[in-house]
Amino acid sequence: MKKENKQKAEPIKTKSSFVFKIVLAAVVLISFAFMWFAGYVLAEKKVEKPQKTSVTVVMQSQEEKAPVVEVVKTIETATPSKEQIIVEDLVETKDSVQETVAVAQEEVKPQEAYIAIVIDDMGISPKHTPEILSIQAPITSSFLTYGQNLHEYAKAALDAGHELLMHTPMEPKVEADIAPDTLKISMTDDELSTAFSYMLAKFEGLPIKGTNNHMGSLFTESAPKLDVIMKILKSKNLFFLDSKTTEYSQAEVVAKMEDVPYIARDIFLDNENDYEKIMAQFRITEAVAEKTGFAVAIGHPKSQTYLALRDWVETLKDKNVKLIHLSDMINLKNQKNNEQAKKTLDE
Repeated sequence: MKKENKQKAEPIKTKSSFVFKIVLAAVVLISFAFMWFAGYVLAEKKVEKPQKTSVTVVMQSQEEKAPVVEVVKTIETATPSKEQIIVEDLVETKDSVQETVAVAQEEVKPQEAYIAIVIDDMGISPKHTPEILSIQAPITSSFLTYGQNLHEYAKAALDAGHELLMHTPMEPKVEADIAPDTLKISMTDDELSTAFSYMLAKFEGLPIKGTNNHMGSLFTESAPKLDVIMKILKSKNLFFLDSKTTEYSQAEVVAKMEDVPYIARDIFLDNENDYEKIMAQFRITEAVAEKTGFAVAIGHPKSQTYLALRDWVETLKDKNVKLIHLSDMINLKNQKNNEQAKKTLDE
């Protein structure tokens, strides 16, 4: 009997031990899960939620009537980051930022555009010459060597603020009515020297600043003949304006060789005596000047040229374009070239 009872008690003991192990394992798992969850909650509390920070930087334009520009930058961050520090520093130094912007605005001002208007063939039309001379502006009037009332017209030009040039007849390629004192390539050097000196003598006592060619598509292609003229210009301290009646002109090369101030025409204004077309040429002249800084336009004493020139001069008050004498433009261009050359050498 005792043996049977002992044998029956053993299975009960084994079953109780198995249940105990299951309960213990469950407790361990629950404890581990609780510790993990508690750690996660604590870690979340340490991390602050991102905050939105709005920074406004105000930059005032140099122009008094210009609007204020506001730049708003929003940063989402929990702790101060490099980006936030940069923006905060920018806000703290707002005044220095405005000062830097102001300096930059001054440095990038658009360059001034200069225009010289030359009116050729002055002195041969008793009607249109006085019309041009009635325009009080820094125009350059170029008087033909065979014009009438030369000194009287020249004085009126100076009173109107004009500059004086001698408009020198030179031989063209095409058949044309030419003046008796036209310079021709068939002339010897002595003949050319005598003829050109005779032309200059007609302007004795007048403050002419230089000369430009009247026609001359054939003559200006001859470097040897131009050299005779340039030597005389050099001795008289006069400049040469190339009317560019031919693309093969040698005037610039010879002028540089003889150290004579040189400048070339950019635009012809009045190939057609039409007001609207002439005004369109003025707009082209402005565009050239705004792009390069300088532009030379040549016109003539015609009815519509007078009207267009008179009206165009009035528009310059509201434009970044300045009308100047041709001699002043030559000086400005030389000054600019010298500054660029010096800068290149310094670099």
